[in-house]
Amino acid sequence: MVDAVRSEVRVDVLDVDTFTDLYCTHIDAIFNYCLFRTGNRVVAEDLTSDTFERAWRARRRYRPERAAFSTWLHTIARRVTTDWQRRQRRRQVADLTERYPDGAPLPESQIEESESQQRLRQLVAGLNNQEQELIALKFGAGMTNRKIGQLLGKKESAVGSAIYRAMQKLRTVWSEDGPG
Repeated sequence: MVDAVRSEVRVDVLDVDTFTDLYCTHIDAIFNYCLFRTGNRVVAEDLTSDTFERAWRARRRYRPERAAFSTWLHTIARRVTTDWQRRQRRRQVADLTERYPDGAPLPESQIEESESQQRLRQLVAGLNNQEQELIALKFGAGMTNRKIGQLLGKKESAVGSAIYRAMQKLRTVWSEDGPG
């Protein structure tokens, strides 16, 4: 509860100590958002790092009267992730998943990624970009519909309806394809 209150404090000066506190408060939400958008822990770590680096460099441009710090930071994270996705479309990427030389996955990888998780990730990837974004903000970053609406410039009720429709799509496809 303290983190939720602290995260919405309006900050006028982003000095090192203040930024460090905000970093600690928001790192998990930003990482989870990036992970939901990319499906790759290593990439999500890189994008999270890039987000905070850009925020630090742009800290003098932050205007608390325009938006809460969390909204400003998620805007940066969205841009960083979108830029990464655009670069990925333009280049060929080799699958470098963690595997033994014989091609078998490492035991840690098997534990981390259950079949249901893989399937859900594939189903989410089948949604359109806007629906994926909403799912990542809601469940990855843990944002409320109101915060998502502020971030995207949409009404809270429109966000709620869009998330509901996306979830219905996922449920329908999940039940049509069977449990696994």
